Amino acid sequence: MVDDAAILRKFIDEELQLTRDALEMLRARADAEAAIDRVLEGIRAMIKKPFIITGDEVTKILSGTAPQPPASEIPAQPFPEIREEKSKLEAPFKTLPELAHLRFKPLAAEFEARVDVLQDITGQSYTEGGIKDFVRLFKDRYERLRNILRKRMDLQGVVPIKSVSSYGDGETVKMIGIVADKRESKAGNVIVELEDESGRTIVIISKRRRDLAQKAGEVVQDEVIGVVATMRKTGDRTPLLLANDVIWPETPVQREPARALEPVCAALLSDLHVGSEMFLEDAFTRFLKWLRGEVGNEEQRELAGRVKYLVIAGDIVDGVGVYPRQEEELLITDIFKQYDAAAELLTQVPDYVKIIIAPGNHDAVRPLEPQPAISKDVAPALYDLNVVMVGNPSWLKIHDVKFLIYHGRSFDDLIANIPGLEHQKSIPPMIKLIQKRHLAPIYGGHTSLSPENKDYLVIEDIPDIMHCGHMHVYGCDRYRNIMLVNSGTFQERTSYMTSLGVKPTPGIVPVVDLQTHQAKVIHFV
Repeated sequence: MVDDAAILRKFIDEELQLTRDALEMLRARADAEAAIDRVLEGIRAMIKKPFIITGDEVTKILSGTAPQPPASEIPAQPFPEIREEKSKLEAPFKTLPELAHLRFKPLAAEFEARVDVLQDITGQSYTEGGIKDFVRLFKDRYERLRNILRKRMDLQGVVPIKSVSSYGDGETVKMIGIVADKRESKAGNVIVELEDESGRTIVIISKRRRDLAQKAGEVVQDEVIGVVATMRKTGDRTPLLLANDVIWPETPVQREPARALEPVCAALLSDLHVGSEMFLEDAFTRFLKWLRGEVGNEEQRELAGRVKYLVIAGDIVDGVGVYPRQEEELLITDIFKQYDAAAELLTQVPDYVKIIIAPGNHDAVRPLEPQPAISKDVAPALYDLNVVMVGNPSWLKIHDVKFLIYHGRSFDDLIANIPGLEHQKSIPPMIKLIQKRHLAPIYGGHTSLSPENKDYLVIEDIPDIMHCGHMHVYGCDRYRNIMLVNSGTFQERTSYMTSLGVKPTPGIVPVVDLQTHQAKVIHFV
């Protein structure tokens, strides 16, 4: 028997998708492999290839009743309005003519929503906020990331830091520690103080090691790293550890992400900022009309009909008192009314679409991360929708695909501490978090941490899709088979963004196919 993944892969390779009944029909056949080949050959021969293959299509092809094109005919060119962008993941298109009079039959309405919350702080926060709680938090961070690092081949044979002093001159030492301090010496070398449960030591990254210069710049306070160093002992001088390599937990290069068995999509949003004078209500209304199939050409409306999930990664409202003189840029100054206005807009989302909402730093939740879900006391109208309210960060399985949703407050700290990162490029900071396997490695910066009984910000598992916001700049890419999406914003440039030099990219909505992990991008501005 051919398994489901193998069948889906053959069709995905042809840029085709199977409905569940078509998949079950092919799987059940004794000659499954031959039947799959016949179906694919039949589709290739069609003048106009269907994008989604139903059970009826399979039956017609296998029974020989599917229409065949004349030999001289050339297949029609699909998606004529799609233009290429730099990212291979994207196929954006912009034109949205009014087509409300045409019938709209959303495929997503045929499938049940499946959302499992795997990890979320909501209702699980137990801390007194004392010193012992912070000690426990960082101990948990260290132990879990150390366990990931120990699995790396280049860190086999690591020793406790207290054992380092016993090594002789010229010997190689491997250790794992949390970065207790990082500074630059007068000579221009980078000095890193590492700590584990056994003690502390100092490692020097020489400025002469040009091969380590970039890595030295990317080391940040409070993260857990591995170091390979050479011991130097000369006479009565203090022994020195000279770094040969700096190693992060990282994620495996070869990894196959989970895929949905049904051809459904998720529209990814963040940073709506309802209540702000700069909230682009007209553009958001166009998005809602498209989602209902009221605007768009045939291909765009077909895509809208496959949207089963609407995921919002924080800052659904603009909030109150978040940044200096914010009140001067607010259209709605009452936080409760901001949420009422947001809920009123979201009532226009089709009832078969499951909405998932996580908070951000503008939302009415505690500023400490991890943040619980926006409460019913603050936003009761949101709870009347077809919605799943989750915390920040949260891990979910959406139609069998593992999502990591994180708003992205810690991006500000990374940009301030790592050379080369900037507010205008939203994907590189996401990659750094994946490499470090932690969502907010720096303590004491813009991102305040709650000392929970475990560190909820450790990326212990590997997501299929990581969805962030906060930057107000759209980005989409893939890193080691993890799809990374920063969903931009529906807010124009504010005075605060201007002070940061941020030029937002509003009104851009990525729609991710959960079966193929490809994204199409629609511009609503």
